[in-house]
Amino acid sequence: MPNARSLFSSALSLSLRKHRVWPPALLLIVAMIACLTAPASAAGIAVNGTTAGTVTLSVIGDAQRGTLLPAAQVVLQDGDTAYSVLERTMPGKVKSSGSGETLYVSGIDGLSELDLGPKSGWVYEVDGVYPAGSASMYRLKTGDAVVWRYTLDLGADVGAPAPEDGGTANAGNGGNAGSGGTSGNEAAVAAYGDDIAALRKLLLAKPAAELSEWEAFALGRSGGGVPDAYLAELAAQVKAAGGTYRKATDLERIVLAVRAAGADPRAFAGYDLAAAVYDHAKLTLQGANGPIFALLALDSGGFDLPADALWTRAKLVDWLLALQNADGSFPLSAGEAGNADITAMALAALAPYAEAASAASAIDHAVQYLSSVQLPNGGFKLERDENSETAAQVVIGLTAAGRDPAGAAFVKAGGSLLDALLAYRTADGRFAHTPGGAADPIATEQALLALIAYDRYATGAPALYRIAAERFADERQIAGWASDAVHEAYAAKLLSGTSASPLRFEPKRGITRAEFAALLVRLAGDRLNALPATDAAAFADAPTSAWYYAAVMRAAGAGIVNGVSASAFKPGDPITREQMAVMIGRAFGLSESASGIAWRDASRIRAAALPYVNAVADKGILLGAAGAFDPAGQVTREMAAVTALRLKNLNPAS
Repeated sequence: MPNARSLFSSALSLSLRKHRVWPPALLLIVAMIACLTAPASAAGIAVNGTTAGTVTLSVIGDAQRGTLLPAAQVVLQDGDTAYSVLERTMPGKVKSSGSGETLYVSGIDGLSELDLGPKSGWVYEVDGVYPAGSASMYRLKTGDAVVWRYTLDLGADVGAPAPEDGGTANAGNGGNAGSGGTSGNEAAVAAYGDDIAALRKLLLAKPAAELSEWEAFALGRSGGGVPDAYLAELAAQVKAAGGTYRKATDLERIVLAVRAAGADPRAFAGYDLAAAVYDHAKLTLQGANGPIFALLALDSGGFDLPADALWTRAKLVDWLLALQNADGSFPLSAGEAGNADITAMALAALAPYAEAASAASAIDHAVQYLSSVQLPNGGFKLERDENSETAAQVVIGLTAAGRDPAGAAFVKAGGSLLDALLAYRTADGRFAHTPGGAADPIATEQALLALIAYDRYATGAPALYRIAAERFADERQIAGWASDAVHEAYAAKLLSGTSASPLRFEPKRGITRAEFAALLVRLAGDRLNALPATDAAAFADAPTSAWYYAAVMRAAGAGIVNGVSASAFKPGDPITREQMAVMIGRAFGLSESASGIAWRDASRIRAAALPYVNAVADKGILLGAAGAFDPAGQVTREMAAVTALRLKNLNPAS
């Protein structure tokens, strides 16, 4: 293989066209906070759509632009945050990406991050304090003073605390994220999140037509969107090719990119690309790559395959298992020596089939092989040359199989696998192909995929290639941190869509009392069946014809829910965090931990609810922030989806 280029890149015919010069790596990124949390300042927020006084908003730019918005009084609306008042007051002048906990303000009134140096960008303060977390999660109360400031030095020049002192503001961790070693801990994950965001920004700065399929795939799998213009350009290319590709990997690459972008490969540009994969007559033309990426592409959306398909999943798995060498490695072609590249890719393809004994054994053997050929510095070679792409592929393969790249098996005397991968990072945040080399576009995109794969592994999200099958019309409104949970909860029929044509989820809407009661009945069904049912009071506002009637009555009969009065249930009212905690605790029989938790807002939590609040927090089901629980806070449907999956995996006895 010339220059020992990664088999992943060469076999998949990735574009080698020159990338335009990229700016320095982005250093300003929103600090992630735990899902389902809210800052303590939410106290006093208005409910039921009423207003609650005013807040003051100011926007201060750099020395040349000066004040962009003098202090203005803004009427506070229900659920307002430090971001929503900014966007409403300056419509069309706020640039942002992400949503919820991942929302990041990149520009205001034409002044954007990196405009005045690699450490420049926007931060916000409330009442003289720089909050920890996204501005879209900081809910405001009457009288708050919000100031957005443009910083030239990661916040240091405007008084924001340094990251090492615990300050994050809107600028995130700051510094050269991820420098030094890694141990797979929370700090390492946060650092990789900064790298991912920086590389996403660089990709989004490119014309959509210049994005490679793997770059588009990375954009889609990193919690953000893929430009619509990219799909339009790709559709034109597919039409020009007549939906036919001699190399199966060209087709498989497109299927993965289309899936990650939220479109359906079964009906793309007038062609069924999934069928073109499983009926490809020359699937093994490129050796192991064709079957490997056929499995990854077909499993990315859980596509149904006809029984008479030329290549069924069983045939593909059996073909790969027969290819494995005695030492656990996988070669490009039968009879050849294996290598880390193909082995890692085969590992990712076989991971979904680990329940089968034969596949499980092959996976274990492959992992052992990879650990045995790892270099003393934690990296990997292809043929004679150490390179970043092979290290990246091993990270992706291990995480797909549920194995920790930062675990003991992949930490050698000179460092870990993740240490070795990050050692290829160049001064501008991209990645080199060989140690000490210049930034390389293929090395960069593969490193980005590896970092995304590890981030998803560390946060418990589905693996890099495991993409939800359903797509909602309001897909882009779903926060990146909640996307997988929403799709998994929908696929498991725990939560339904709010309309069928088009299919919508309404992720930001508060989940209602009726919706959550039905969700708990689905989750705790077996346990509820074991509980003695009592005669529940009839609710005048819960007619027998309502879709939720049976669930509400079952939950009421089991003592999980009560009415708001003797005859009213208020099924359409949004549920609060405190109400959710009580309902969960009752449904799953959770008891308070012995230690309890000293909430800063304990006075706002009803005494009868406090044991349940402590229990769900102790189990990691519903968390607080900065020592506060925010009992009156609203729970959105996307938050409920995350909670549902935590409950689905809950062992109450643990």
